[in-house]
Amino acid sequence: MGAIKLTKIGNSQGLIVPKEILEKGNFLIGDSLEINIYNGRLILFKKPPHHSEMKFEGQQEKEDLEWADADFGEWDSSK
Repeated sequence: MGAIKLTKIGNSQGLIVPKEILEKGNFLIGDSLEINIYNGRLILFKKPPHHSEMKFEGQQEKEDLEWADADFGEWDSSK
């Protein structure tokens, strides 16, 4: 794909990723990304949205939306 260089940005360090690579990965400005290290490699992926930010096909019923945001309290394993 190509090499990129680690760059000093203020008191931090960063990577400048070429636009072509971002397009191939479908990364957009403003995306939240997670980073992992696996066998000495950096792996970037989009952070999945919170359930309240997910978009579903079709219309949800009011009751469905209430369940999605319900607070069920703490789990009691003794029951």
